[in-house]
Amino acid sequence: MVSSLEPPSPSFSLRDLRVVLPSRFQVAQVLFSLLALAASVWAIGRVRNAEDKTPRKYTVPGPKTPDTYQTVEETSIKLPGSSAIQCYAPATGQFLGLINPSTPAAIDRALDAAHAAQAKWSRTDFAARRAVLRTLLQHVLENQEAICRVACLESGKTMVDAQLGEILVTAEKLEWTIKHGEDALRPSRRPTNLLMTYKRNEVRYEPLGVVAALVSWNYPFHNFIGPVISSLFAGNGILVKISEQAAWSAQYFTAIVRGALVAHGHDPALVQSIVCWPQTAAHITSHPRISHLTFIGSKPVCHQVAASAAKPLTPLVAELGGKDAAIVLDSAARDLARIVETLLRGTFQASGQNCIGIERIIATPKVYDRLVQLLEPRVQALRLGPTADVGAMISDASFDRLESLTTSAVAAGARLLAGGKRYNHPDHPKGHYFTPTLLADVTPEMAIAQEECFGPLMVLMRVPSNEPADVLAYANSSDFGLGASIFGGDSDPCLRAVVDGLRTGMVAVNDFAAYYAVQLPFGGVRGSGYGRFAGKEGLRGLCNPKSVCLDRFGWLGIRTGIPPPVRYPVADQERTWRFTRGVVQLGYGPTLVQKAAGLLSMAKNM
Repeated sequence: MVSSLEPPSPSFSLRDLRVVLPSRFQVAQVLFSLLALAASVWAIGRVRNAEDKTPRKYTVPGPKTPDTYQTVEETSIKLPGSSAIQCYAPATGQFLGLINPSTPAAIDRALDAAHAAQAKWSRTDFAARRAVLRTLLQHVLENQEAICRVACLESGKTMVDAQLGEILVTAEKLEWTIKHGEDALRPSRRPTNLLMTYKRNEVRYEPLGVVAALVSWNYPFHNFIGPVISSLFAGNGILVKISEQAAWSAQYFTAIVRGALVAHGHDPALVQSIVCWPQTAAHITSHPRISHLTFIGSKPVCHQVAASAAKPLTPLVAELGGKDAAIVLDSAARDLARIVETLLRGTFQASGQNCIGIERIIATPKVYDRLVQLLEPRVQALRLGPTADVGAMISDASFDRLESLTTSAVAAGARLLAGGKRYNHPDHPKGHYFTPTLLADVTPEMAIAQEECFGPLMVLMRVPSNEPADVLAYANSSDFGLGASIFGGDSDPCLRAVVDGLRTGMVAVNDFAAYYAVQLPFGGVRGSGYGRFAGKEGLRGLCNPKSVCLDRFGWLGIRTGIPPPVRYPVADQERTWRFTRGVVQLGYGPTLVQKAAGLLSMAKNM
């Protein structure tokens, strides 16, 4: 189809031309429209400037623990003969309570409530959504100690690890969304072309409805609230399926978000959280009333989630962990003292239970031996305990696997310089602790270099040379592809080549996981999953990107018209084909001569 401004021909009458010169009235109408538009822009600016930016205070009671301190008999979330989830502190074995898991009927009721609330929330403007997030940010900052203590009890991490992994990243996500969320979701103008010059194009980002997130236990607060923040700002309601390992804190963290909604007069039912056993989770992932799924977990479980989501064709973002490499090049030799501190934090934070934690250190010949010398005494000195350097693991379920990976690596030639086995804490005999481990001389074919450990294990690999090809052969040898770190001189050509050649979703140069602290799109490739959350891409992924094409000069009567040669019934196929060929040549001919020839062909075949 083309504009009605076709060139005249002997068979083309002026009656077919729908464009007329504007009258004085139309000119006045245009001027009035421009003045009204200017006034609207001014008014919107005044409204934005007058936006209420004062957070509102509210209180949320913390989760309850039994009046009398007691430890669990069995360190398991499953109790024989009961469907309840046993909640306990993995650092000490302290009993926290019992949680009844949700049933499919309860999930349906939660979705009904979320949909009812979302119908109203979808009509709110960005200013109203920012107001809720400002209040939420202020509450998090004022209550960060309480939030950290709850997260530590539930996950076993230390308070320092909780401060960095629960509060700092949540505050960053809230602030980024408040400052930049509207820019990401405001309708965006798109270009047109010669044939469609009379059209203007835009993409609008509209709410999907009610979305869902199935999140992991390693960061109980942040993993819950992260998808909530983005979903709310995009205009959606959300149902979050909390891990059974983090069931005790779920109600408290949900109440924090709902409190911010209530403080501004919105329906708290917009945010729903449920805890259920794995066999019930399929009711969520295959639910036809869920418009989008975010899954954070393992690759085997994701296969089931993806198959379930495929039934109603629900879009899925999958983040499946990684085997992230920290690459240290020859050109980093003078910076090793700083790099060692980063490697220790990136490996042992949250006891290594970090999807973007450092799982492999790949060092070139010039720096390898020095790194081993610097790291060995530091790892050996690490202390275990809830108030020490390295906290507990969520359970002891992976201890046999971690010990086996270590033993097999040593048998294949690796050197065990520290740890390598479970630790019976003298003060907390029911706590789940694994000794901070350092393995040197690991090679790519060893299982410990391929499997995600998700524990406090530091693995050192000596690459044969400082050449990019050798470095990349080691770095890309794993099936995972989430993130990576690379350390070297800013002008080192090897550094630039390795950054370009890494098959990962994210790279931090001379740093660890910096991309997460600045809200860049988060996600991986290959075995680490697909799709992105965080940043502009993450927000837009929770919307329906609606393409809208409008008339630029409709008020002048310039609209698409069907020229006589292509009107049904087609009188002459050969003549019509020559006419449409001319249309294509006019629109896409690479030279002015070809475009003119196309225009002439159109005129001849009218």
